[in-house]
Formats: sequence, C-alpha cells, structure tokens
Amino acid sequence: MTPRSVLVVGAGLAGARCAETLRAEGYDGELVLVGEEPFAPYERPALSKEFLAGEKGASDLFLRADAFWREQRIELVLGQRVASVDRDRRTATTTGGREIGWDVLVLATGARARRLPFETPRGVHVLRTLADAVALRRELIPGARLAIVGGGFVGAEVASTARKLGVDVTLLEAGSVPFERALGPELGAKLAQRYREHGVDIRTETAAAAFETNDGHVAGVVLTDGKTVGADVVLTAVGVEPAHDLGHGLEPPVYSCGDNAGSRGHWTGAAAEAVDVARRLLGLDPLPKQHPFFWSDQFGLRLQLVGETADAEAVEVEGSDDSFVARYRARGGKLVAGLASNRPAELGGLRLELSAA
Repeated sequence: MTPRSVLVVGAGLAGARCAETLRAEGYDGELVLVGEEPFAPYERPALSKEFLAGEKGASDLFLRADAFWREQRIELVLGQRVASVDRDRRTATTTGGREIGWDVLVLATGARARRLPFETPRGVHVLRTLADAVALRRELIPGARLAIVGGGFVGAEVASTARKLGVDVTLLEAGSVPFERALGPELGAKLAQRYREHGVDIRTETAAAAFETNDGHVAGVVLTDGKTVGADVVLTAVGVEPAHDLGHGLEPPVYSCGDNAGSRGHWTGAAAEAVDVARRLLGLDPLPKQHPFFWSDQFGLRLQLVGETADAEAVEVEGSDDSFVARYRARGGKLVAGLASNRPAELGGLRLELSAA
C-alpha cells in the first residue's frame, strides 16, 4: 500500500535524492524533509576544494533551486534536528517542538566527523558541514601554519587547497603511506611523493597525542613520539561515524540510506542507496547495481576509483606520475577495481572490464 505520508530525516545528499526520487516515481502523498543545518541540501564534496579555495560561494553549492522544492511539494524543515521518534505512534518531534506524523520514516541522518579523544582548543577544526568550511576558510591565510591530522581524502584535498592559498601544511598520517588501505602501498607512495613536491611536510607512522595551546588557542600538535608540530590552525580528518541517534531501519515502515546505512561517505553510493530506498517503499523493482565509484581532486590530479580494492592482491600501474591507470587484481588475476588519474575517458573501459571480470 502506498503511504499517505513520508518523513525523511536528514537533508544531505541521501535525504534529498530519496525525496526527489519519490516524486519522480509518482508518489503524490505528503513529503517532509527535515535538516539540522539551516541550509537546503547542498554539495558537500566542494567544501574541501572549490568552496574552501574561495572559487565557489555557498549559493553555488545548493543541489536544487529554492523553487524546485516548492514545485515538487517537498516541505523543507531546516535548522531543526529530529530529537525523538515514536515508532508506535509514528510521530517525530523536532528540537523546535514540532510533531510530525508519518506512515513511512526514512533515516538519512548521515555521519559526524570523528573527534580526537582529548581536549580540543580554539583553532582546531573538523570539516563536515558548510559551517565547518566557513570557519576553516577564515583561518587559511597566506603564511599560516596548518597541521592536518589524518591523511585520507578530506585531509589530502584540504592540504591541496591550502597550499594554493599560500598556507604552510604539515600532514600527519598514521600509516606508512597515505591511502595504504584504500589504494595500496605503491599508489600511496606515489601520492606521498607528489605531496612533498607541492611543499607539504608529510609525517608518516605518527599520530596526535595532544594539542599544545597558547592562551586557549592551538599552538601545535603533540605527537605520540613526544615531538611537537607547530600550528596556527589544525584540521582533524580522522574519518566519520554514522549518526545513529535515532537508530536505523531496514524494513517497513522505517528505512535507512546514506552514511547512516553505511555508504562510507561515498557520494555516488549514498545517492544510489537513496534511490533504492525510494523505489522499495513504492514497491518498485531495484535499478541494476553499479560498481562503487569515488573521486578526489588533489594536487593537480583527478583521481577516479571504480570497484572495490579490499580484495586486491596485486596492482598494475600504467602511465606517468601525472596521468596513469591502476588496475587492482584479486588472486587469480580477476579485476576488482580500477583507478584513473587524469584519464576520465578511460573510466568507461574500466567499468566494462569490471563487468566482464
């Protein structure tokens, strides 16, 4: 039976895509999208790149024009968090005191940036929301010393942007090379060398133990080996954790999608899950599964990864430092993933290879 009302909690990509898909597939009932931030759904990947660099403003990030939500009869309730859900009564109460009834509840609450397990002074940032990016951008002035704790994709992208802004960057990575688990040691070493060539002081096999302060503001990062990296501003980029405050759901009348459901922060994965949930609650067949896909822009490279590298036992790299393709193979030679660096035209071929493997 088609629900009379759907409440989507979370106005990020997954929540927005779910609501859009419901309308696109003909759902005509009441549709409410609640978001904790005071902004309509926007594009998060640009926060560490174009927005942080000042090349895009906040208005450039919105996924849809304001008129779209009105025309599609998707009610946006922004700047409020859903504080509690009564699954028996099928109601949700926001921090603003509004009670919203629902027949179907979609939890697209996303994820939160992980924090380090010690006191955080002023000048230490995370990057997850537009407000986070605004606060960080304010401190990235030429000559400032930025220490980034965590050498994952967000950390690397911010390092790349900060260097363009004339900021001195130290990148702290716990592994022997960046992206060792995600891309393998060979590609990780290649990227580490590129970071150094662009002026990044990269410290591997090290981690933060505490922050040094001066009058309540961060002055450095104390490492586990006792050394200190001086810093005027710090970004902690040590991953995210699902926002499970309201739980999660797999069966009607409660569903989950996006980071709350384990999409691991991948833009395309969150969007695909949202579409799948919308179709499921309308009783429609799922769309054909696509290979996982992820991209990153850093230090002049557009890295595009398709497939899963977790089961790879060998990697074959072809090309130069600026333009290359890496094929990840499991035992027996089966292709499980492909990485294209500044070679967008080869993505189609890599997808076909993966499908035929």
